[in-house]
Parts: sequence; C-alpha cells; structure tokens
Amino acid sequence: MAGGMGRRDDERETLAQRVANTRARQAGQQSAPAREVEPSPPPVKHAWYDGPRGRQAVLLLAWRNIQGRYDGRICVAVPDEGGWAIVEMWVDGAMLSPA
Repeated sequence: MAGGMGRRDDERETLAQRVANTRARQAGQQSAPAREVEPSPPPVKHAWYDGPRGRQAVLLLAWRNIQGRYDGRICVAVPDEGGWAIVEMWVDGAMLSPA
C-alpha cells in the first residue's frame, strides 16, 4: 500500500506524540494522546494614561522600543454616542504611569 501502511493523514502522530507514547508504554502506563500547548498571552497590566481627557485608567497590553523611545499599547474606554467604546492605541511611554 502506498502512503504508509494505510493510515489516514488525520490519524498520524506527531513526533512529540510518538515520543510521549513510547515513554508512557516503557513506564507501563496507558499512552494518552499528546495535547498541543498554546502560547500564553502576554501579561496585561493596569496603568494610568495622562491624555487629552485627563488621567484615565487603561490596560497596558504591550511595549515597543522605537529608536530608544518606548511606546505603550493601551486599551481605554471613551464615551461614545449613547454609551462607551473601547479604543486601542499606541501612546508615548511618558504618558503612562503604574496603577
């Protein structure tokens, strides 16, 4: 049979799964399918933003360094027609302070 002993493509184990199953069998345990590990999201921090509306509480999502100057990516709630809107933007790091 062509294609590897008749197994379907969606039944093939990854190399990591094969190693884990082999080790489990050698240890006398029942082999379990290996689960894929998802990367964890970056930590979100509370901060203060000194912007055009005064001091506001924001969520700091990330930092970036552009030619020696740090910017922070933030999410902030702003008044909108009949409610609130969430705005995500990059701001100068000097406009942020720890909460």
